[in-house]
Amino acid sequence: MTRLATVKRLLLLVTVTALAAVPVACADHLPDEDLRILSAPSGAKLSTDDLWKDFQKDPAVARRQYFGVAVDVSGKIISIDVAQGKPATILFTPADQHGVRARLLEERAAAIIKDAPVFTRITLRCFCEGMDAQQNVLLKSCIKP
Repeated sequence: MTRLATVKRLLLLVTVTALAAVPVACADHLPDEDLRILSAPSGAKLSTDDLWKDFQKDPAVARRQYFGVAVDVSGKIISIDVAQGKPATILFTPADQHGVRARLLEERAAAIIKDAPVFTRITLRCFCEGMDAQQNVLLKSCIKP
């Protein structure tokens, strides 16, 4: 193979790799149900309060650090929202305040809710999406690790 052909192949490989990474880098939202959480290792372990503080201190830095990462978060359940037609959500702050909202993986939601009464501490593994439109830190596909 000539040097020119090698350079062309390398350039093609770099271009394809860069284009393949664009959708991931440009994604604004994570899927509501992502079964990869069942085998995803934890990329961070922290309290819901610390996660909230990170997003309050510098939202752009926190989003780069946590977006799409499986995080283990622990916090005190303030309420559980099981509205019809919506993902079951554990709220770690009062409903009238901003804070951390954890959407449960549908296939595990009933078991998690059964074993996690309000005002108890729980640890969940979730994919972190970041701040939602209501200024809450949104976690998705949450399970008990």
